[in-house]
Amino acid sequence: MVFQYLLPALIGFVFVMGAAYAGTLRALEVYFDPDRQSIFLSDDYEPPNGQ
Repeated sequence: MVFQYLLPALIGFVFVMGAAYAGTLRALEVYFDPDRQSIFLSDDYEPPNGQ
């Protein structure tokens, strides 16, 4: 009785979490540059001032 609501919710949750994980990996692949110290998702490549 409870499984008719719990099982579809669990399947949906697993699907959404898998999609979020895949999206995160894709974002890291696109924006991560191992050859320079880059700030994630930012165009500012200068180090911040220590003020």
